[in-house]
Amino acid sequence: MLNRREFLSRSLKGAAGLLAVSVLPAGLAACSNDKKTVNTSSMANLGPLSELEKGEFPKKVPYKVTIKDAWTKQEREGFVYINKNEDGSLLIMSPICTHLGCTVGDAEENMQKAGIRFLCPCHAGQYDEYGINVGGPPPRPLDIFDPYIQDGNVYIAVLSPRKREK
Repeated sequence: MLNRREFLSRSLKGAAGLLAVSVLPAGLAACSNDKKTVNTSSMANLGPLSELEKGEFPKKVPYKVTIKDAWTKQEREGFVYINKNEDGSLLIMSPICTHLGCTVGDAEENMQKAGIRFLCPCHAGQYDEYGINVGGPPPRPLDIFDPYIQDGNVYIAVLSPRKREK
C-alpha cells in the first residue's frame, strides 16, 4: 500500500513524463533542418557562393559575426579554410587543430610539395588540403561546417562545427 508521500511523488513524476512526451515532438520540429529558410542572425556570412567558388583552393576566408544570446551580443572574428569536394560542393573547414585546439596555418612551401597543406604550430600537427590529418599528434581530421545557402550567400553556424572521423 502506498503512503501519501509516495502517491504524490509518483503522480507528479507521471504528470511530468506525460508533459515531456506531449511537448517533445513540437520541440523537435522546431529544431529540424528541413526548413527552406534558415535563421541567419547568429551565423557567419562567408559571402556570395558565386565568389567562393572562384579562384584557387584551398583558400582562407575571413568572417565577422554577431552572436546573439538572450541577454548579450558578442562580436566575433575568425576564418575558415574552404576547398571543394570531389562532387564540386564546398568543404568548409575549421582552422582549429583537433589535437589541443591551436589554430592551424599554411604549411611552408617545401612541406606543401610533400602533401602537407596545413600545419599546427603548437605540436606540428599536419593536415592535407582536405583537412585530413597526415602527421603529428592530431587524432582526426579538421572539423567542418555545414554550409547554409540563402539568397546566394553562404552561411555557417560558427559555434557548431561537425566532427569528422578518418
